[in-house]
Amino acid sequence: MLQIGLLGTLQVVHAGVHVTPSAPKVRQVLALLALRANTTVPLHQLVEELWEEHPPSSAATTLQTYIYQLRKLPGLCDPQLTGLAVGSRTLLTTPGGYRLSVPSDCLDAQEFGELAARGRKSMERGSVAEAADLLQRALTVWRGPALSDLAPGPIVGIDALRLEEQRYEVLEERINADLLLGRHHRLISELTALAADNPTREGLHAKLMLSLYRAGRRPEALEVFQRIRRVLTRELGLEPCSELQRLHQQVLAGDHGLDLPGGQTSVHGAPVGGPPVTLPPDVSLVGREDELRHVGRMLSEPGGNEGPRCVAVSGAPGAGTTAFTVHLAHRLADSFPDGRLYVSFGNPADPLTTDEVLASLLEAIGHRRSDLPPHCADRARMFSAWTAGRRVLLVIDDVAATDQVTDLLPADAGSAVLVAGYRRLYGSQFKARADLPPLETKRSLELFQGTLGRDRAPGDVPGLRTMLALCGDLPGPMLEAVALLALRPHWSIRQLVDWLSRDRPTVVDHQRPHPFHNVVRRCGRLESRLRDALSKLAWESTGDLTVEQAASILGRDADETEELLEELVEFYLLDVDMASDPTTERFFQYRLPPLVRTALRAMQQVRTCV
Repeated sequence: MLQIGLLGTLQVVHAGVHVTPSAPKVRQVLALLALRANTTVPLHQLVEELWEEHPPSSAATTLQTYIYQLRKLPGLCDPQLTGLAVGSRTLLTTPGGYRLSVPSDCLDAQEFGELAARGRKSMERGSVAEAADLLQRALTVWRGPALSDLAPGPIVGIDALRLEEQRYEVLEERINADLLLGRHHRLISELTALAADNPTREGLHAKLMLSLYRAGRRPEALEVFQRIRRVLTRELGLEPCSELQRLHQQVLAGDHGLDLPGGQTSVHGAPVGGPPVTLPPDVSLVGREDELRHVGRMLSEPGGNEGPRCVAVSGAPGAGTTAFTVHLAHRLADSFPDGRLYVSFGNPADPLTTDEVLASLLEAIGHRRSDLPPHCADRARMFSAWTAGRRVLLVIDDVAATDQVTDLLPADAGSAVLVAGYRRLYGSQFKARADLPPLETKRSLELFQGTLGRDRAPGDVPGLRTMLALCGDLPGPMLEAVALLALRPHWSIRQLVDWLSRDRPTVVDHQRPHPFHNVVRRCGRLESRLRDALSKLAWESTGDLTVEQAASILGRDADETEELLEELVEFYLLDVDMASDPTTERFFQYRLPPLVRTALRAMQQVRTCV
């Protein structure tokens, strides 16, 4: 209910209403009592503050009058008490003086001190990003110079100077934390203004020199040294301190000791105009609401101290992992206000390298590609440093291996990562995994007919169901089938099913819609041994396969064949069930999904199509 502000103009606010006294001497008394809150302020200090070395003979009586006026302020008195007890629970008369007894959260100076102390402890633990955030929160408590509208006496004046010095200490500590995090680009304008306002404060000028040097602006860093040297010699007759002179020599020599610890490199702030958002356009989804809620909850729930929340989403070819992750990232805009970024490893037959993907991310947050360091580790540190203290959602598409993700992870638990995988992914960086199953038949019909349009509503319901079964009730192949019907409006559903089901070699044209494209892309990621085996199984088997039957087709031993089949299951190119064939000695039996079998039979050679 009561708030007393010292870090700026003197303010007393009770229940949201400003009740600051206007009488200058009363304001001085209040300021001194608040500065020494919860401790006794001796009478002689109050007298010295008000009248310095020349107190009037009535000083004690006049002081009592000021205390009485303060006790009438809302918040400094207890309305339930009367007479001499009024205000006794807040403004106490003690032997030899007075004490303002208030909770620490009533005073902005106390809040500042507590946040600063927490920031220093975080720095000691090595949690630099957390320290920078806490120290900045401490600084935002300030509204201006301490007690700037007061004409202080000697005691309050010294305490105000003490607070200002503490403010600069915290400011420099926060700047040090930002420098450790590689934020020197964004510090330059702030430090330039601070150095101009404090022309003889050598520590600020040293930090400005270091920031300019790390930003590749060495001539300007040297000019900062010359400028403060001129001021110091002209106004104080002094040379710069040894630390500043040593820094000057290091800048002249291009000393690598000035580089960021651990080989970090520069980090820009977000592009002008707001946080970076590089998501592809949003698309509506059919039949995925349960999965969207489940994964969205995992990503947006508060995390612990174990790093960013990372969820891997995968499914059969055409399950729609890209559309799912992009749509969910659009929905989670409020949970990740500092940016939502999308990157892809591209064509699975010829994926981008991690350092190329990192370059795309760093461009999205404001870097020029020509300025990026050549090594992947340095780029990873740049991106990690930029994410420190931010809440960012990163979508990584077309992932086939866990190690592709490792160097792309944001710095801390405030961010999250959504991975769209070509296969099931496993690793300690993944907090959870989600499989996208085929759509329910009702939802498949809704998606197919809704996309096809009412004017072409198919009357051949059995043919439509055959079409959906051939597509595996997967969104990607269904949408490709609709696109093919749009190009060939004279075709019926039955003609399309017949065309797709023919067992004759047909090269799949990547430039035209085709329900087999998703299978072709997935096969493009396979090693040749897996691709060849899958093609053989598609041509030489029907129905369920035991391990022994598959081994006979492939000409391999049973153990090697079982491992190969399980790898194909990881890519969602084989279905698996508990074994029901009494002739097998293994636990499972395997089956090619109709879409995969038909696609492989329709392709002339898998190798030439991928």
